[in-house]
Amino acid sequence: MIGGHRILGQLGSGGQGVVYLGESPSGERVAVKVLRGGDVGAFLAESDMVRRVRTFCTAQVLETGVADGSPYIVSEYVDGPSLAAALAERGPLRNAELGRLAIGTMTALAAIHRAGVVHRDFKPANVLLGRDGPRVIDFGIAQLGDATASEVVGTPPYMAPEQFRGGPSGPPANLFAWASTIVCAATGRPPFGTEPVPAVVNRILNREPDLGGLDLGGLDGDLRELVVACLDKDPAARPTAQSALMRLLGDQTRPETTSTEITATEELPRPRRSRRWWPAVAVALAVTVTVAVVATRPGPPVAPAPAPVVVPVVARPMAATSTVDVEIESLGVTLHENPGDGLWVSSYEDSRGTSGGYVRDPATGRFSSVGNLADPLVSPGGRFVAVLSAARLLAPDADFVRVTDRRTGATREVGTVPRPALGHQPAWSADGARLLMTVRGDEPDSAVTGFVLVDPVAVTATVRDLSLPGQEAFHWGPDKDTLARETGGTTTVYTLTGEVVRVLKDTGDLHATRDDRLLTGCADGQVCVLDAATGAERRRFALDEGLNVDGWLDDDHVLASRRSGDRFEVVLLDLDGEQVRVVADGPDKVFEDMRLYWTVR
Repeated sequence: MIGGHRILGQLGSGGQGVVYLGESPSGERVAVKVLRGGDVGAFLAESDMVRRVRTFCTAQVLETGVADGSPYIVSEYVDGPSLAAALAERGPLRNAELGRLAIGTMTALAAIHRAGVVHRDFKPANVLLGRDGPRVIDFGIAQLGDATASEVVGTPPYMAPEQFRGGPSGPPANLFAWASTIVCAATGRPPFGTEPVPAVVNRILNREPDLGGLDLGGLDGDLRELVVACLDKDPAARPTAQSALMRLLGDQTRPETTSTEITATEELPRPRRSRRWWPAVAVALAVTVTVAVVATRPGPPVAPAPAPVVVPVVARPMAATSTVDVEIESLGVTLHENPGDGLWVSSYEDSRGTSGGYVRDPATGRFSSVGNLADPLVSPGGRFVAVLSAARLLAPDADFVRVTDRRTGATREVGTVPRPALGHQPAWSADGARLLMTVRGDEPDSAVTGFVLVDPVAVTATVRDLSLPGQEAFHWGPDKDTLARETGGTTTVYTLTGEVVRVLKDTGDLHATRDDRLLTGCADGQVCVLDAATGAERRRFALDEGLNVDGWLDDDHVLASRRSGDRFEVVLLDLDGEQVRVVADGPDKVFEDMRLYWTVR
């Protein structure tokens, strides 16, 4: 036992200490690293800083302490081999796999640097290839800021020239180590070779790096150019982690960011309750942004544009049969469509590794990428595309959403909420004139603090601060210019300024609203359609075993999914709970890692 954690076996050992596989008091697997020697007080002070590093793309530090005089670190257990082990077993990475590694590890570095930490031993052995993407580990010899090291620390083939010259081992040295690691991942060896150490040091100080050939999907294009920049002998010439990440994400410059209107309103109390969100398919589903970094600062106020002319978006009902199959090859998913359908899959997300979102061209029906780590949502009718870029997560000043107007071709960034808050779970209004996002903090368990409304024509945002506990999202409400939110089986309807319109008790889980109706899970295996004004039950139907309902598609149909064996299906149900047709199906292994969005054509 170490610090209350039962030790199950040894995962590895090195110069700093031994890493064990452990089991926490709650039964979860953890990694327990026991350090050899060192100043316990300095270690504990430093570990507090390390714990400030955001949890994405790193192994989260769960606990630190001292056992029998030796410091230890308990961290999240990442089920996957190290990059070093993977390279030894199967050779260099290629193409998309190499790109995902580059983005994931650079994202981790950006988060590490923003916490004021420098890793000091970034190398393939300290990158784990987890199921949800690469994770950077081992902060045992991390240091704070740009302090000059009293001794040369690190692994020579991945160390920067300034470290051998007695200079500071700051963030630029991490960029050098990152580039060396990417070269190793692409070629099987670091750019300045391995042993003997004196020869390696001489090459790092005086020679150009060996980046390997350009064939067979290796290191080429923009990634190669970035690696060259990060291997510059002059630390001042290397990019920052934030700017390097933006280059990896395809952003060379940022559009103008608009000002934000912030209005505080009275805090409304509510009971706590957790919700289990159905993650795979939605009409307007929660979008969770996983990673990234960008330095953003709100620009000067932009003169408001004329009020948009709202043209009602009228949806035809869904057809009773499908006639056309559309393949999403990257997912192995098939869409079963009918040209007469009033709604179609206008975008989808692939959250495996660092894959991103895709939007559908209204003219051709083909999907195209909006970038790595970027989640798109198309407005009803298809005029606007809102993208929550992963590059917003560590913005120091304000969150933002990128909106493209397909009529004009213009793309603008709309500043939304001051950091550390973020906009989550975007949903377009039925007329496509406004985008709603629920505001929470930037940690997974942060409570709701209000909502933000984005006007894509005026390119402005209005924030309402309600400071509500819990994480349940806001929906567009059943009445004109209202919102709805359910918690503990009670649904509250709000105005767009945050005042309570009415409270409907005993509604059950709120799936969605439509006109004057609420779609709710009113009992186990039961779905109810309720009157939105009174809460009275209009109709109820039972779900077949294995079905889960998410929301409306049209006035007379709802969307549901079932998982069976190694396959899943998305089905159209009528309001008697009868299956009308299958609208999508695919392998179950991708179900948890993708989202399909149906919107009015």
